Amino acid sequence: MESTALESSKEISPKRRLIYASGVYLTFLLILAAIEVGTRLTMEHVSSLDLFVITSQQKAQVADAAQATIFEGDPLLLWRLKPKLDQVVWDFTVLSTNSDHLRSQRPYESLPQKQPGATRVVCLGDSVTFGYRVPAVWPDRPAEYDRDWLPFPTLLEKELRQANPTRQIDVITMAVPGYTSHQGLAWLQRDIEKYEPDLLIVSFGWNDASLSDIADREAIRTNPSAVGSRWLIDHSQAFAHALRWLRSREHTVDASNQQLTRLRNRAARVSKQEYLDNMIAIAQLARQHAATVIVMAAPYRDHSSEAPEADRMLEYRAALGTTMKQRGIPFLEIRELTEEAFPANEGWFGERIHPNSMGHRLIASELLELIGSSQALANLNVPTLIP
Repeated sequence: MESTALESSKEISPKRRLIYASGVYLTFLLILAAIEVGTRLTMEHVSSLDLFVITSQQKAQVADAAQATIFEGDPLLLWRLKPKLDQVVWDFTVLSTNSDHLRSQRPYESLPQKQPGATRVVCLGDSVTFGYRVPAVWPDRPAEYDRDWLPFPTLLEKELRQANPTRQIDVITMAVPGYTSHQGLAWLQRDIEKYEPDLLIVSFGWNDASLSDIADREAIRTNPSAVGSRWLIDHSQAFAHALRWLRSREHTVDASNQQLTRLRNRAARVSKQEYLDNMIAIAQLARQHAATVIVMAAPYRDHSSEAPEADRMLEYRAALGTTMKQRGIPFLEIRELTEEAFPANEGWFGERIHPNSMGHRLIASELLELIGSSQALANLNVPTLIP
């Protein structure tokens, strides 16, 4: 009896156990914090963009020294536009961004909360929708361009506002150079409730069909564990340095053979079936949130410059058109912006992939016509625009 009582008296109370456990966790957190502070104070900054973007094709677009000036790492989508850029010249394009990382005519502003009666159009896409080289400027003369040279989302907003002066209308450029439909779907899933579109205009294509060392489903995993890991790297220089060190050791092991294997196994960033599935999912998601949808075919100038690429573009575009029509989703294919119209269409393009300012005016004109005929924004006056 005396032994049992003595053992009972030596038991640790729940309160004291909690204090001990809290002390252990606090010590661990303090050690992590010390490592993080020491890393930041003594080592060079490692950009999460450099760690997230791993394929050579993506690096050439967004992460080399010239391209990275307007991009930063994003845990979900790998890269995004930097916020609050004001009249920055990037790759012969003058642009501004708002605090929501979106290209905008109003830098520094956040997108206001949607008010009752307001209308929102979201343009989801890649560098075409973003407005690559629209307006086009020379870096040494950034102010010398026509202020009427505008990407088609900005033109849509301008024309709709002029036709409906008493209405609040916002057209949101939800587009980033280099994005595929894989990234577009993940982005829309995350932010559709934030932007609350009444109309979604979506266009992807060239990046999806482009060849890459690694398919997007592998390079841009969007499951919670992958995104969580990238979030830690984005917010911790200690984790970033550790990952860079691990990769440097991996790259020293038979690097030449690995590179040769990758070159032999190059395939589209997004397969044709995955592309169709993504576009269907995007349209379904928008409809679930009471938004009307217009799917626009990706432009491509000619078949002679890059014949294998042009074949893939035609294959993806034809399959998309058939799929959207089968599902009753308005589909816009602008003949002047396809290979069929070459060489007469050269005046609409900056190069084979991207329409120039006149091409964007043509896109806006065709979209307004389709919006009006389909009653996609039935509560608005929809003007016509001469291309």
